[in-house]
Amino acid sequence: MVISEIKIKNIRGFRDITLPFNIRPNCANILVAPNGFGKSSISTAFQCATGKKLNANEEQKYSTLRADPSQFSICVDGSWLTADASKNEITNTFDVHVVKSGLTPKAKVPRINGVPIPKPYMELPSLDLGVSKSKEDLAFDLHAHKAQLGKNAKVVPNFPKKCEAPDIRRALLASLSSIDKMTQVKLQKLFNDIISFAAGAAGTKIDISEKAEEKFSKEIEQSEHISAVMSITQNIQGFEAWLDRVLICYQAADLCRENRASFKKWLEYGAYQANLSAAKAFISDINNAWVGAQVKERKGRVVVEFPEANALSNGQRDLLYFGCNMLRARQVVSKKPCIIVIDEVFDYLDDANIMVAQYFLSKMIDLYKGEGREVFVCLLTHLDPAFFKGYALRKQKTIHLQSGSQKVTNTMRKVVGDRENPVWKDDLEKYFLHYHPDEKNLSELFNVTFGLPKAHGRNHSFYDFLREEWGKCLSEAEEYDPFAVCAHVRIEIERISYFKLSEEEERDEFINTHGTAKKLQFCEAAGVQVPESCYLLGVIYNDALHQRGAIDQSSSIALKLKNIALLGMIKNALDW
Repeated sequence: MVISEIKIKNIRGFRDITLPFNIRPNCANILVAPNGFGKSSISTAFQCATGKKLNANEEQKYSTLRADPSQFSICVDGSWLTADASKNEITNTFDVHVVKSGLTPKAKVPRINGVPIPKPYMELPSLDLGVSKSKEDLAFDLHAHKAQLGKNAKVVPNFPKKCEAPDIRRALLASLSSIDKMTQVKLQKLFNDIISFAAGAAGTKIDISEKAEEKFSKEIEQSEHISAVMSITQNIQGFEAWLDRVLICYQAADLCRENRASFKKWLEYGAYQANLSAAKAFISDINNAWVGAQVKERKGRVVVEFPEANALSNGQRDLLYFGCNMLRARQVVSKKPCIIVIDEVFDYLDDANIMVAQYFLSKMIDLYKGEGREVFVCLLTHLDPAFFKGYALRKQKTIHLQSGSQKVTNTMRKVVGDRENPVWKDDLEKYFLHYHPDEKNLSELFNVTFGLPKAHGRNHSFYDFLREEWGKCLSEAEEYDPFAVCAHVRIEIERISYFKLSEEEERDEFINTHGTAKKLQFCEAAGVQVPESCYLLGVIYNDALHQRGAIDQSSSIALKLKNIALLGMIKNALDW
Protein backbone atom coordinates (compact mmCIF):
# COMPACT_ATOMS: atom_id res chain seq x y z
CA MET A 1 0.00 0.00 0.00
CA VAL A 2 1.34 3.43 -1.02
CA ILE A 3 -0.09 6.91 -0.47
CA SER A 4 1.12 8.67 -3.62
CA GLU A 5 -0.58 12.10 -3.56
CA ILE A 6 -2.67 14.42 -1.42
CA LYS A 7 -5.07 17.19 -2.45
CA ILE A 8 -5.82 20.07 -0.08
CA LYS A 9 -8.53 22.60 -0.83
CA ASN A 10 -9.20 25.66 1.32
CA ILE A 11 -7.20 24.69 4.39
CA ARG A 12 -4.88 27.25 6.00
CA GLY A 13 -2.21 28.36 3.53
CA PHE A 14 -3.44 26.19 0.64
CA ARG A 15 -6.19 27.46 -1.63
CA ASP A 16 -6.15 24.39 -3.89
CA ILE A 17 -3.03 22.22 -4.27
CA THR A 18 -2.01 18.68 -5.21
CA LEU A 19 1.25 17.44 -3.67
CA PRO A 20 3.30 14.33 -4.46
CA PHE A 21 3.53 12.28 -1.28
CA ASN A 22 4.67 8.76 -2.17
CA ILE A 23 4.86 7.58 1.44
CA ARG A 24 5.33 3.93 2.32
CA PRO A 25 4.31 1.88 5.35
CA ASN A 26 6.42 0.74 8.30
CA CYS A 27 9.26 3.20 7.83
CA ALA A 28 9.96 6.84 8.64
CA ASN A 29 8.79 9.01 5.73
CA ILE A 30 10.66 12.31 6.05
CA LEU A 31 8.72 15.06 4.26
CA VAL A 32 11.10 17.98 3.74
CA ALA A 33 10.12 21.55 2.90
CA PRO A 34 11.43 24.99 3.88
CA ASN A 35 9.78 27.16 6.50
CA GLY A 36 6.88 29.01 4.92
CA PHE A 37 6.04 26.19 2.49
CA GLY A 38 2.91 25.02 4.31
CA LYS A 39 3.93 22.01 6.40
CA SER A 40 1.56 23.11 9.17
CA SER A 41 -1.22 23.36 6.58
CA ILE A 42 -0.60 19.70 5.70
CA SER A 43 -0.74 18.62 9.35
CA THR A 44 -3.90 20.72 9.83
CA ALA A 45 -5.55 18.94 6.89
CA PHE A 46 -4.85 15.57 8.51
CA GLN A 47 -5.99 16.92 11.89
CA CYS A 48 -9.30 18.04 10.39
CA ALA A 49 -9.75 14.56 8.88
CA THR A 50 -9.59 12.51 12.10
CA GLY A 51 -13.36 12.33 12.65
CA LYS A 52 -16.40 11.07 10.76
CA LYS A 53 -16.26 14.10 8.46
CA LEU A 54 -13.84 16.93 7.68
CA ASN A 55 -14.03 19.45 10.54
CA ALA A 56 -12.36 22.67 9.38
CA ASN A 57 -13.40 25.81 11.25
CA GLU A 58 -13.04 29.32 9.85
CA GLU A 59 -9.61 29.83 11.41
CA GLN A 60 -8.36 26.69 9.65
CA LYS A 61 -9.47 27.84 6.20
CA TYR A 62 -7.69 29.90 3.56
CA SER A 63 -7.80 33.56 4.56
CA THR A 64 -10.04 34.78 1.71
CA LEU A 65 -12.28 31.70 1.54
CA ARG A 66 -13.60 31.44 5.10
CA ALA A 67 -17.18 30.84 3.94
CA ASP A 68 -16.29 28.23 1.29
CA PRO A 69 -16.19 24.46 1.89
CA SER A 70 -12.89 22.65 2.49
CA GLN A 71 -11.82 19.28 1.13
CA PHE A 72 -8.95 16.88 1.74
CA SER A 73 -8.12 13.80 -0.35
CA ILE A 74 -5.38 11.16 -0.39
CA CYS A 75 -4.54 8.81 -3.26
CA VAL A 76 -4.02 5.22 -2.07
CA ASP A 77 -2.78 2.71 -4.64
CA GLY A 78 -4.32 4.81 -7.41
CA SER A 79 -7.72 5.35 -5.75
CA TRP A 80 -8.78 8.62 -4.11
CA LEU A 81 -10.26 8.81 -0.61
CA THR A 82 -11.96 12.12 0.22
CA ALA A 83 -13.00 13.92 3.39
CA ASP A 84 -15.39 16.86 3.24
CA ALA A 85 -18.21 18.38 5.30
CA SER A 86 -20.49 15.38 4.70
CA LYS A 87 -18.20 12.34 4.76
CA ASN A 88 -14.74 10.98 5.55
CA GLU A 89 -13.60 8.11 3.36
CA ILE A 90 -10.09 8.44 4.81
CA THR A 91 -11.01 7.30 8.34
CA ASN A 92 -13.12 4.50 6.88
CA THR A 93 -9.80 3.03 5.76
CA PHE A 94 -7.20 4.49 8.15
CA ASP A 95 -6.74 5.54 11.74
CA VAL A 96 -5.32 9.09 11.58
CA HIS A 97 -3.26 10.79 14.31
CA VAL A 98 -1.42 14.12 14.32
CA VAL A 99 1.38 14.96 16.77
CA LYS A 100 2.29 18.64 17.28
CA SER A 101 3.97 20.60 20.02
CA GLY A 102 1.44 21.38 22.74
CA LEU A 103 3.30 24.32 24.23
CA THR A 104 0.94 27.26 24.87
CA PRO A 105 1.88 30.78 26.06
CA LYS A 106 -0.09 31.88 29.14
CA ALA A 107 0.00 34.69 31.63
CA LYS A 108 -0.81 35.02 35.31
CA VAL A 109 -1.84 38.50 36.44
CA PRO A 110 -1.12 38.95 40.15
CA ARG A 111 -1.81 42.35 41.68
CA ILE A 112 1.13 44.04 43.39
CA ASN A 113 0.13 47.07 45.45
CA GLY A 114 -3.14 47.06 43.58
CA VAL A 115 -1.46 47.11 40.17
CA PRO A 116 -1.93 44.09 37.84
CA ILE A 117 1.50 42.79 36.76
CA PRO A 118 1.29 40.16 34.00
CA LYS A 119 3.65 37.22 34.53
CA PRO A 120 4.11 35.17 31.33
CA TYR A 121 4.78 31.45 31.40
CA MET A 122 4.56 28.44 29.09
CA GLU A 123 2.01 25.70 29.68
CA LEU A 124 1.72 22.12 28.54
CA PRO A 125 -2.00 21.34 28.60
CA SER A 126 -3.08 18.00 30.06
CA LEU A 127 -3.06 15.28 27.43
CA ASP A 128 -6.24 13.21 27.17
CA LEU A 129 -5.48 9.53 26.56
CA GLY A 130 -9.13 8.51 26.38
CA VAL A 131 -12.00 7.19 28.47
CA SER A 132 -11.21 5.29 31.66
CA LYS A 133 -12.79 1.82 31.90
CA SER A 134 -14.47 0.03 34.79
CA LYS A 135 -13.62 -3.56 35.66
CA GLU A 136 -15.98 -6.09 34.12
CA ASP A 137 -16.44 -9.66 35.36
CA LEU A 138 -16.85 -12.36 32.75
CA ALA A 139 -19.65 -14.92 33.20
CA PHE A 140 -17.96 -18.07 31.96
CA ASP A 141 -19.37 -21.54 32.71
CA LEU A 142 -16.29 -23.79 32.74
CA HIS A 143 -18.31 -26.80 33.93
CA ALA A 144 -20.64 -26.58 30.94
CA HIS A 145 -17.69 -26.58 28.54
CA LYS A 146 -16.10 -29.54 30.33
CA ALA A 147 -19.37 -31.43 30.11
CA GLN A 148 -19.20 -31.21 26.31
CA LEU A 149 -15.92 -33.13 26.35
CA GLY A 150 -17.15 -35.80 28.79
CA LYS A 151 -14.34 -38.10 29.91
CA ASN A 152 -11.80 -35.87 28.17
CA ALA A 153 -12.75 -32.72 30.10
CA LYS A 154 -9.04 -32.43 30.95
CA VAL A 155 -8.39 -30.84 27.54
CA VAL A 156 -10.73 -27.85 28.20
CA PRO A 157 -8.89 -24.56 28.91
CA ASN A 158 -10.29 -21.92 31.28
CA PHE A 159 -10.85 -18.91 29.00
CA PRO A 160 -10.91 -16.05 31.57
CA LYS A 161 -7.74 -17.34 33.25
CA LYS A 162 -5.84 -18.13 30.04
CA CYS A 163 -6.79 -14.83 28.37
CA GLU A 164 -6.42 -12.64 31.45
CA ALA A 165 -3.27 -10.86 30.25
CA PRO A 166 -4.10 -7.27 29.14
CA ASP A 167 -2.14 -7.59 25.88
CA ILE A 168 -4.09 -10.72 24.91
CA ARG A 169 -7.39 -9.01 25.64
CA ARG A 170 -6.32 -5.97 23.64
CA ALA A 171 -5.50 -8.19 20.66
CA LEU A 172 -8.81 -10.06 20.96
CA LEU A 173 -10.67 -6.75 21.06
CA ALA A 174 -9.00 -5.71 17.81
CA SER A 175 -10.20 -9.03 16.31
CA LEU A 176 -13.75 -8.80 17.67
CA SER A 177 -15.20 -8.74 14.15
CA SER A 178 -13.54 -12.12 13.48
CA ILE A 179 -14.93 -13.49 16.76
CA ASP A 180 -18.37 -12.34 15.62
CA LYS A 181 -17.94 -14.28 12.39
CA MET A 182 -17.04 -17.43 14.34
CA THR A 183 -20.62 -17.53 15.72
CA GLN A 184 -21.96 -18.28 12.21
CA VAL A 185 -23.54 -21.68 11.59
CA LYS A 186 -20.84 -23.09 9.32
CA LEU A 187 -17.98 -22.37 11.74
CA GLN A 188 -20.03 -23.47 14.75
CA LYS A 189 -20.56 -26.82 13.03
CA LEU A 190 -16.79 -27.13 12.54
CA PHE A 191 -16.20 -26.41 16.23
CA ASN A 192 -18.86 -28.95 17.26
CA ASP A 193 -17.30 -31.60 15.00
CA ILE A 194 -13.91 -31.03 16.63
CA ILE A 195 -15.41 -31.19 20.15
CA SER A 196 -17.30 -34.42 19.35
CA PHE A 197 -14.12 -35.97 17.93
CA ALA A 198 -12.03 -34.92 20.95
CA ALA A 199 -14.69 -36.22 23.37
CA GLY A 200 -14.45 -39.71 21.85
CA ALA A 201 -10.69 -39.84 21.39
CA ALA A 202 -8.33 -41.79 23.64
CA GLY A 203 -4.93 -40.93 25.05
CA THR A 204 -3.24 -38.05 26.79
CA LYS A 205 -4.11 -34.40 26.23
CA ILE A 206 -1.26 -34.09 23.72
CA ASP A 207 -2.34 -37.33 21.95
CA ILE A 208 -5.91 -36.07 21.57
CA SER A 209 -4.71 -32.69 20.30
CA GLU A 210 -2.42 -34.23 17.70
CA LYS A 211 -5.22 -36.50 16.40
CA ALA A 212 -7.64 -33.57 16.17
CA GLU A 213 -5.03 -31.41 14.44
CA GLU A 214 -4.33 -34.10 11.87
CA LYS A 215 -8.04 -34.42 11.05
CA PHE A 216 -9.23 -30.78 11.16
CA SER A 217 -6.23 -28.45 10.70
CA LYS A 218 -6.84 -27.86 6.98
CA GLU A 219 -10.44 -26.78 7.61
CA ILE A 220 -9.31 -24.45 10.41
CA GLU A 221 -6.64 -22.89 8.18
CA GLN A 222 -9.24 -22.26 5.45
CA SER A 223 -11.18 -19.97 7.82
CA GLU A 224 -9.56 -16.52 7.89
CA HIS A 225 -11.54 -15.61 11.01
CA ILE A 226 -10.51 -18.63 13.08
CA SER A 227 -6.93 -18.25 11.81
CA ALA A 228 -6.90 -14.59 12.90
CA VAL A 229 -7.90 -15.46 16.47
CA MET A 230 -5.66 -18.56 16.52
CA SER A 231 -2.66 -16.31 15.78
CA ILE A 232 -3.44 -14.37 18.98
CA THR A 233 -3.66 -17.51 21.09
CA GLN A 234 -0.09 -18.40 20.10
CA ASN A 235 1.03 -15.72 22.56
CA ILE A 236 -0.80 -17.27 25.54
CA GLN A 237 1.60 -18.60 28.16
CA GLY A 238 1.50 -22.36 28.72
CA PHE A 239 -0.35 -23.23 25.50
CA GLU A 240 1.45 -26.05 23.74
CA ALA A 241 -1.42 -28.05 22.22
CA TRP A 242 -3.19 -27.11 18.98
CA LEU A 243 -6.51 -28.13 20.55
CA ASP A 244 -6.02 -25.59 23.38
CA ARG A 245 -5.99 -22.76 20.86
CA VAL A 246 -9.00 -24.08 18.92
CA LEU A 247 -11.07 -24.43 22.09
CA ILE A 248 -10.15 -20.87 23.15
CA CYS A 249 -11.52 -19.68 19.79
CA TYR A 250 -14.71 -21.66 20.37
CA GLN A 251 -15.09 -20.28 23.89
CA ALA A 252 -14.58 -16.71 22.65
CA ALA A 253 -17.30 -17.20 20.05
CA ASP A 254 -19.58 -18.73 22.70
CA LEU A 255 -19.07 -15.78 25.06
CA CYS A 256 -19.70 -13.36 22.23
CA ARG A 257 -22.92 -15.10 21.29
CA GLU A 258 -24.21 -15.33 24.85
CA ASN A 259 -23.57 -11.71 25.89
CA ARG A 260 -21.57 -9.69 23.39
CA ALA A 261 -21.85 -6.41 25.32
CA SER A 262 -20.41 -7.90 28.51
CA PHE A 263 -17.71 -9.79 26.60
CA LYS A 264 -16.66 -6.61 24.78
CA LYS A 265 -16.48 -4.64 28.05
CA TRP A 266 -14.26 -7.36 29.54
CA LEU A 267 -11.92 -7.12 26.55
CA GLU A 268 -11.99 -3.31 26.67
CA TYR A 269 -10.94 -3.29 30.29
CA GLY A 270 -7.97 -5.49 29.44
CA ALA A 271 -7.00 -3.18 26.57
CA TYR A 272 -7.37 -0.23 28.92
CA GLN A 273 -5.02 -1.89 31.45
CA ALA A 274 -2.46 -2.55 28.69
CA ASN A 275 -2.57 1.05 27.47
CA LEU A 276 -2.41 2.49 30.99
CA SER A 277 0.55 0.30 31.87
CA ALA A 278 2.39 1.34 28.69
CA ALA A 279 1.77 5.04 29.41
CA LYS A 280 3.01 4.79 32.99
CA ALA A 281 6.08 2.78 31.97
CA PHE A 282 7.04 5.29 29.29
CA ILE A 283 6.64 8.28 31.58
CA SER A 284 8.60 6.51 34.29
CA ASP A 285 11.48 5.89 31.87
CA ILE A 286 11.94 9.57 30.98
CA ASN A 287 10.54 11.11 34.16
CA ASN A 288 13.06 9.79 36.66
CA ALA A 289 15.20 12.92 36.75
CA TRP A 290 12.49 15.34 37.78
CA VAL A 291 9.13 15.48 39.50
CA GLY A 292 6.14 16.34 37.37
CA ALA A 293 4.20 14.39 34.77
CA GLN A 294 1.70 11.85 36.06
CA VAL A 295 -0.97 9.61 34.57
CA LYS A 296 -4.27 10.15 36.36
CA GLU A 297 -7.89 9.11 36.04
CA ARG A 298 -10.06 12.21 36.21
CA LYS A 299 -13.80 12.53 35.61
CA GLY A 300 -13.95 9.33 33.62
CA ARG A 301 -10.94 10.18 31.48
CA VAL A 302 -7.28 9.14 31.57
CA VAL A 303 -5.02 12.19 31.34
CA VAL A 304 -1.33 12.97 31.54
CA GLU A 305 -0.82 16.03 33.73
CA PHE A 306 2.35 18.05 33.14
CA PRO A 307 4.13 20.55 35.36
CA GLU A 308 4.64 24.11 34.14
CA ALA A 309 6.90 24.03 31.09
CA ASN A 310 9.56 26.18 32.77
CA ALA A 311 10.00 23.42 35.38
CA LEU A 312 11.39 21.13 32.67
CA SER A 313 14.29 21.32 30.29
CA ASN A 314 13.24 21.96 26.70
CA GLY A 315 14.38 18.49 25.67
CA GLN A 316 12.52 16.72 28.49
CA ARG A 317 9.38 18.71 27.79
CA ASP A 318 9.33 18.08 24.03
CA LEU A 319 10.31 14.42 24.34
CA LEU A 320 7.68 13.75 26.99
CA TYR A 321 4.90 15.43 25.06
CA PHE A 322 5.90 13.67 21.83
CA GLY A 323 6.00 10.26 23.50
CA CYS A 324 2.65 10.71 25.22
CA ASN A 325 1.04 11.77 21.94
CA MET A 326 2.40 8.66 20.29
CA LEU A 327 0.95 6.58 23.13
CA ARG A 328 -2.41 8.23 22.53
CA ALA A 329 -2.31 6.85 18.98
CA ARG A 330 -1.85 3.40 20.50
CA GLN A 331 -4.99 3.82 22.63
CA VAL A 332 -7.12 3.16 19.55
CA VAL A 333 -7.75 -0.57 19.29
CA SER A 334 -8.10 -1.28 15.60
CA LYS A 335 -6.88 -3.47 12.77
CA LYS A 336 -6.91 -0.64 10.22
CA PRO A 337 -3.65 0.76 8.86
CA CYS A 338 -2.58 3.93 10.64
CA ILE A 339 -1.31 7.34 9.50
CA ILE A 340 0.76 9.28 12.06
CA VAL A 341 1.74 12.84 11.08
CA ILE A 342 4.49 14.42 13.23
CA ASP A 343 4.73 18.17 12.64
CA GLU A 344 8.29 19.46 13.26
CA VAL A 345 8.47 17.94 16.76
CA PHE A 346 11.90 16.47 15.97
CA ASP A 347 13.29 19.75 14.65
CA TYR A 348 14.02 21.27 18.06
CA LEU A 349 15.29 18.30 20.07
CA ASP A 350 18.95 18.10 21.05
CA ASP A 351 21.16 15.21 19.96
CA ALA A 352 20.54 13.01 23.00
CA ASN A 353 16.76 13.46 22.97
CA ILE A 354 16.57 13.01 19.20
CA MET A 355 18.13 9.56 19.64
CA VAL A 356 15.58 8.66 22.33
CA ALA A 357 12.70 9.94 20.20
CA GLN A 358 13.92 8.02 17.14
CA TYR A 359 14.28 4.85 19.20
CA PHE A 360 10.79 5.29 20.63
CA LEU A 361 9.36 5.87 17.16
CA SER A 362 11.10 2.78 15.77
CA LYS A 363 9.64 0.68 18.61
CA MET A 364 6.17 2.03 17.78
CA ILE A 365 6.62 0.94 14.17
CA ASP A 366 7.66 -2.52 15.41
CA LEU A 367 4.51 -2.72 17.56
CA TYR A 368 2.27 -2.05 14.56
CA LYS A 369 4.19 -4.54 12.42
CA GLY A 370 3.89 -7.12 15.20
CA GLU A 371 0.10 -6.72 15.04
CA GLY A 372 0.15 -7.26 11.28
CA ARG A 373 -0.80 -3.61 10.72
CA GLU A 374 0.75 -1.03 8.42
CA VAL A 375 1.69 2.36 9.87
CA PHE A 376 2.54 5.38 7.73
CA VAL A 377 4.82 7.65 9.79
CA CYS A 378 5.18 11.13 8.25
CA LEU A 379 7.82 13.45 9.75
CA LEU A 380 7.27 17.02 8.54
CA THR A 381 10.54 18.94 8.80
CA HIS A 382 12.60 21.79 7.41
CA LEU A 383 15.86 20.06 8.37
CA ASP A 384 18.44 18.33 6.23
CA PRO A 385 17.33 14.64 5.98
CA ALA A 386 20.87 13.63 7.02
CA PHE A 387 19.89 14.87 10.49
CA PHE A 388 17.67 11.81 10.82
CA LYS A 389 20.24 9.27 9.74
CA GLY A 390 20.94 6.85 12.54
CA TYR A 391 20.56 3.36 13.83
CA ALA A 392 17.02 3.70 15.18
CA LEU A 393 15.53 5.18 12.00
CA ARG A 394 17.75 3.27 9.62
CA LYS A 395 14.73 2.47 7.44
CA GLN A 396 13.56 5.80 6.10
CA LYS A 397 12.39 7.50 2.92
CA THR A 398 12.89 11.17 2.05
CA ILE A 399 10.28 13.12 0.07
CA HIS A 400 10.93 16.71 -0.99
CA LEU A 401 7.59 18.49 -1.01
CA GLN A 402 8.94 21.48 -2.92
CA SER A 403 10.86 20.24 -5.90
CA GLY A 404 11.51 21.12 -9.52
CA SER A 405 12.91 24.63 -9.00
CA GLN A 406 16.51 23.56 -8.42
CA LYS A 407 18.89 21.66 -10.65
CA VAL A 408 22.65 21.39 -10.17
CA THR A 409 24.54 22.24 -13.38
CA ASN A 410 27.39 20.12 -14.63
CA THR A 411 29.73 23.11 -14.20
CA MET A 412 29.06 23.45 -10.48
CA ARG A 413 29.05 19.69 -10.01
CA LYS A 414 32.62 19.61 -11.34
CA VAL A 415 33.88 22.89 -9.84
CA VAL A 416 32.64 22.10 -6.32
CA GLY A 417 32.93 18.33 -6.33
CA ASP A 418 36.38 18.20 -7.92
CA ARG A 419 37.87 21.47 -6.64
CA GLU A 420 40.77 19.68 -4.93
CA ASN A 421 42.09 18.37 -8.26
CA PRO A 422 45.65 19.77 -8.46
CA VAL A 423 45.32 20.67 -12.17
CA TRP A 424 43.10 23.63 -11.29
CA LYS A 425 42.87 23.83 -7.50
CA ASP A 426 44.92 27.02 -7.00
CA ASP A 427 43.37 28.90 -9.93
CA LEU A 428 39.83 27.94 -8.93
CA GLU A 429 40.45 29.17 -5.41
CA LYS A 430 41.95 32.49 -6.47
CA TYR A 431 39.97 33.49 -9.57
CA PHE A 432 36.72 31.48 -9.71
CA LEU A 433 35.52 30.83 -6.17
CA HIS A 434 36.60 34.25 -4.88
CA TYR A 435 36.35 37.62 -6.57
CA HIS A 436 39.36 38.78 -8.57
CA PRO A 437 39.39 41.87 -10.79
CA ASP A 438 41.92 40.37 -13.21
CA GLU A 439 40.97 38.05 -16.07
CA LYS A 440 41.94 34.39 -15.90
CA ASN A 441 41.42 32.10 -18.87
CA LEU A 442 41.17 28.33 -18.23
CA SER A 443 38.88 27.68 -21.21
CA GLU A 444 40.87 24.78 -22.64
CA LEU A 445 41.26 23.09 -19.25
CA PHE A 446 37.55 23.48 -18.49
CA ASN A 447 36.54 22.10 -21.87
CA VAL A 448 39.12 19.41 -22.68
CA THR A 449 39.81 18.01 -19.21
CA PHE A 450 36.41 18.41 -17.57
CA GLY A 451 33.99 18.65 -20.51
CA LEU A 452 32.63 22.04 -19.43
CA PRO A 453 31.71 25.05 -21.61
CA LYS A 454 34.71 27.14 -22.66
CA ALA A 455 32.92 30.32 -21.60
CA HIS A 456 32.81 29.08 -18.01
CA GLY A 457 36.59 28.76 -18.10
CA ARG A 458 37.01 32.55 -18.16
CA ASN A 459 36.53 33.81 -14.61
CA HIS A 460 34.51 36.94 -15.42
CA SER A 461 32.25 34.94 -17.73
CA PHE A 462 31.95 32.42 -14.91
CA TYR A 463 30.78 35.29 -12.66
CA ASP A 464 28.15 36.15 -15.31
CA PHE A 465 26.97 32.53 -15.30
CA LEU A 466 26.60 32.66 -11.51
CA ARG A 467 24.70 35.97 -11.74
CA GLU A 468 22.29 34.43 -14.27
CA GLU A 469 21.54 31.56 -11.87
CA TRP A 470 20.84 34.08 -9.09
CA GLY A 471 18.42 35.87 -11.41
CA LYS A 472 16.60 32.59 -12.07
CA CYS A 473 16.37 32.01 -8.33
CA LEU A 474 14.76 35.42 -7.83
CA SER A 475 12.31 35.04 -10.72
CA GLU A 476 11.09 31.61 -9.55
CA ALA A 477 10.21 31.03 -13.21
CA GLU A 478 13.11 28.73 -14.09
CA GLU A 479 15.22 25.99 -12.57
CA TYR A 480 18.36 27.35 -10.95
CA ASP A 481 21.58 25.90 -9.58
CA PRO A 482 21.67 26.41 -5.77
CA PHE A 483 25.46 25.98 -5.68
CA ALA A 484 25.91 28.62 -8.36
CA VAL A 485 23.71 30.96 -6.31
CA CYS A 486 25.88 30.42 -3.23
CA ALA A 487 29.05 31.07 -5.22
CA HIS A 488 27.47 34.27 -6.57
CA VAL A 489 26.63 35.42 -3.03
CA ARG A 490 30.24 35.02 -1.91
CA ILE A 491 31.77 36.61 -5.01
CA GLU A 492 29.30 39.52 -5.07
CA ILE A 493 29.88 40.28 -1.37
CA GLU A 494 33.62 40.30 -2.06
CA ARG A 495 33.20 42.43 -5.22
CA ILE A 496 31.13 45.05 -3.39
CA SER A 497 33.63 45.07 -0.52
CA TYR A 498 36.54 45.43 -2.95
CA PHE A 499 35.08 48.56 -4.55
CA LYS A 500 34.23 50.07 -1.16
CA LEU A 501 37.98 50.39 -0.62
CA SER A 502 39.29 53.62 -2.05
CA GLU A 503 43.05 53.00 -2.05
CA GLU A 504 44.70 50.75 -4.64
CA GLU A 505 47.06 49.32 -2.03
CA GLU A 506 44.10 48.35 0.16
CA ARG A 507 42.44 46.64 -2.80
CA ASP A 508 45.59 44.65 -3.55
CA GLU A 509 45.88 43.54 0.06
CA PHE A 510 42.18 42.62 0.05
CA ILE A 511 42.69 40.34 -2.97
CA ASN A 512 45.69 38.66 -1.34
CA THR A 513 43.86 38.06 1.96
CA HIS A 514 42.75 34.44 2.24
CA GLY A 515 39.12 33.68 3.16
CA THR A 516 35.99 35.81 2.83
CA ALA A 517 35.62 36.47 6.57
CA LYS A 518 39.19 37.77 6.80
CA LYS A 519 38.65 39.93 3.70
CA LEU A 520 35.59 41.49 5.34
CA GLN A 521 37.48 42.05 8.57
CA PHE A 522 40.21 43.81 6.57
CA CYS A 523 37.56 46.11 5.05
CA GLU A 524 36.23 47.01 8.48
CA ALA A 525 39.75 47.76 9.69
CA ALA A 526 40.04 50.09 6.69
CA GLY A 527 36.88 51.94 7.76
CA VAL A 528 34.27 50.13 5.64
CA GLN A 529 31.12 49.23 7.59
CA VAL A 530 30.26 45.70 6.50
CA PRO A 531 26.68 44.52 7.20
CA GLU A 532 26.42 41.68 9.70
CA SER A 533 24.47 39.66 7.13
CA CYS A 534 27.61 39.35 4.98
CA TYR A 535 29.30 37.46 7.80
CA LEU A 536 26.26 35.39 8.68
CA LEU A 537 25.82 34.19 5.11
CA GLY A 538 29.23 32.55 5.35
CA VAL A 539 27.44 29.55 6.78
CA ILE A 540 25.62 29.26 3.45
CA TYR A 541 28.34 29.86 0.87
CA ASN A 542 31.13 28.10 2.78
CA ASP A 543 28.95 25.01 3.27
CA ALA A 544 28.04 25.01 -0.43
CA LEU A 545 31.52 25.54 -1.83
CA HIS A 546 33.33 23.08 0.45
CA GLN A 547 31.23 19.98 -0.30
CA ARG A 548 33.06 16.70 -0.74
CA GLY A 549 32.15 14.16 -3.39
CA ALA A 550 28.83 14.12 -5.27
CA ILE A 551 26.45 17.04 -4.83
CA ASP A 552 22.75 17.30 -5.66
CA GLN A 553 19.68 19.42 -5.03
CA SER A 554 18.68 17.34 -2.00
CA SER A 555 21.61 18.62 0.03
CA SER A 556 21.20 20.88 3.03
CA ILE A 557 22.32 23.99 1.14
CA ALA A 558 19.60 23.53 -1.47
CA LEU A 559 17.00 23.29 1.30
CA LYS A 560 18.28 26.46 2.97
CA LEU A 561 17.93 28.46 -0.24
CA LYS A 562 14.22 27.68 -0.29
CA ASN A 563 13.78 29.63 2.93
CA ILE A 564 11.96 32.88 2.14
CA ALA A 565 13.53 34.82 5.03
CA LEU A 566 17.02 33.70 4.05
CA LEU A 567 16.49 34.86 0.45
CA GLY A 568 15.49 38.25 1.81
CA MET A 569 18.66 38.34 3.86
CA ILE A 570 20.75 37.56 0.75
CA LYS A 571 19.10 40.39 -1.19
CA ASN A 572 20.03 42.85 1.56
CA ALA A 573 23.62 41.58 1.69
CA LEU A 574 24.02 42.14 -2.06
CA ASP A 575 22.74 45.71 -1.93
CA TRP A 576 24.81 47.87 0.42
